Amino acid sequence: MPSNFLPGDIVAGLEPDDHVEIRRVAPFGNKTLIEGVTVTSRREIRRPLSAEELTRLIKVRGSEYTFDGEPNAFMLGVEAQRIQIAHQYDPLFAVNSSVVDILPHQVEAVYRYLLPLPRIRFLLADDTGAGKTIMAGLLIKELIFRGVISNILIITPGGLTKQWQEDEMRAKFGLEFDLVNRASFEAKPGQFSQQEEGLFITSIDFISRHEGCLNAARETQWDMIVVDEAHKLSAFEYGTKVDRSDRYQAVEALAPRADHLIFLTATPHRGRKDTFRRLLMLLDEDLFQKDELVTERIHEAVATFSGPEIFEGEAAISKARNRFFLRRLKEEMVNWDGEELFKQRHTKTTGYELTPEELDLYNAVTKYVRSRRKQAKERKNRNVELTLMVMQRRLASSVFAITRTLQNRLDALIEVLRILKDSSRASERKRIVQVNGEDVPQSIEEYENLDESERDTVDKRIFRQVLSDKPEDVEKEIREVTVLLQMAQALKDHQEEKFSQLLKVLDESDVIRDEKEKLVIFTEHRDTLNNLTDRLTKRGYIVTTIHGGMDVDQRKQAQRDFKKRAKIMVATDAAGEGINLQFCRYMINWDIPWNPNRLEQRMGRIHR
Repeated sequence: MPSNFLPGDIVAGLEPDDHVEIRRVAPFGNKTLIEGVTVTSRREIRRPLSAEELTRLIKVRGSEYTFDGEPNAFMLGVEAQRIQIAHQYDPLFAVNSSVVDILPHQVEAVYRYLLPLPRIRFLLADDTGAGKTIMAGLLIKELIFRGVISNILIITPGGLTKQWQEDEMRAKFGLEFDLVNRASFEAKPGQFSQQEEGLFITSIDFISRHEGCLNAARETQWDMIVVDEAHKLSAFEYGTKVDRSDRYQAVEALAPRADHLIFLTATPHRGRKDTFRRLLMLLDEDLFQKDELVTERIHEAVATFSGPEIFEGEAAISKARNRFFLRRLKEEMVNWDGEELFKQRHTKTTGYELTPEELDLYNAVTKYVRSRRKQAKERKNRNVELTLMVMQRRLASSVFAITRTLQNRLDALIEVLRILKDSSRASERKRIVQVNGEDVPQSIEEYENLDESERDTVDKRIFRQVLSDKPEDVEKEIREVTVLLQMAQALKDHQEEKFSQLLKVLDESDVIRDEKEKLVIFTEHRDTLNNLTDRLTKRGYIVTTIHGGMDVDQRKQAQRDFKKRAKIMVATDAAGEGINLQFCRYMINWDIPWNPNRLEQRMGRIHR
């Protein structure tokens, strides 16, 4: 009998995931028989071991022991064990171990709809400001505590990656996610596969455009993928053709590699059945093949797994039950006392009349756009038609915006004329009269779904498109645009009536009278943003801006400036998603976006 093992000893190495308390040690031929019971599961074992196998056992505790060990280490061990099994006794353990003020609709979403699902493939589409990020964080933390997931990828718009990493996952849930961008990926290209447990955040544009990162993510088996602002995953059907965006294709490639897949968006439906169905097909390709199946699945009850219990404050939203999709409006959400969670919105439309000079410019540009659009439609030239629609939209924004647009169009036409007259540039000549392009939006709706930087890229491309490759036709259009540009430039020092009405609204509102009040002004165009900022600053207002040309850190700094110092923020729709400005009560839409979902996203920045 080996002298170093006695009845009462506890050893490691006999069972792979448990310690064993030895009850008896006896010779067994040329081996030694060990009998004992596992410490945790209390299973009895009998194991004959060779001399070599005995040397691999580690004595954890002898039969004779004292209580003079390290108390701090003991308490840490006990606490770790308590946390590991806490979810079995505390049904809201993630809530109680996070720095969040939870609300009834958030508890309902996570603990009634999501956690009971054996495989989560879900579209969480609650209204803006409902706290979908908090719901995602609670779900992730709860599943991590339960040992269900460990390899997680969160995909967000580029401007929200650090907000998710620092303000949400780290500050509220104590979860450390690694930020994956071009610099970090090229420094560690194998980081997805180098560790069994990994928490990562990346932007949808980076992973969709960086082939190496997408391939690395596609080769990894993910426990969970979360996609924020999932409405950006656009796919359009034109007959038998399906036009998938790069973002859509990236998530389409990753979806089969994820056990659990969650989409977050406040605007899931953009008025087209095909785009909505294509979004749902990423969750489950088989269940959403036809529009009628989408309708059937979305209205399907979940009584089979939701259970009979009713959460406090749930009565108003109890009808929103589905195992694929959940959408609740602000009007339905209440606090723990049953009171409405969101304050009422108060809207006002301020009308104004164009000055005679502005009206002349508007009519002249409109006449030019309509005549050219008619020709473009007849020739089925989508590129030129889109160019003209963009010009018309900018005309309604500001005199400065249409002036810059006309200048860009004129510069592009002059360059086109040079190309047409230069026989050595034949390949470029073909591109400028191209009827359609694979990288050009099919419609103004698709154009609207692009983010700001993508629209700028498309604008530079389509503004060089013309209807004819005859130099005389281009020269004629140059003369037309030159006249329009001269009319616009003549209004450079003109007091624009729209701006006069803005000043009047500011003078009559609490924004000026109350030093605590702030105002955010949304516009679609960066030219208008720059012009408004310049004019308001000259009148003594402290103004900050957010636009698509700013990186994540610059946007966060602008947000801090607005909260602490600036009176007014002028922003493009780059600030319309994921940014929290609830300390501001006033918002002005300088111009109205084509897509009403963008309007709701804007309002959601302050109505939260």
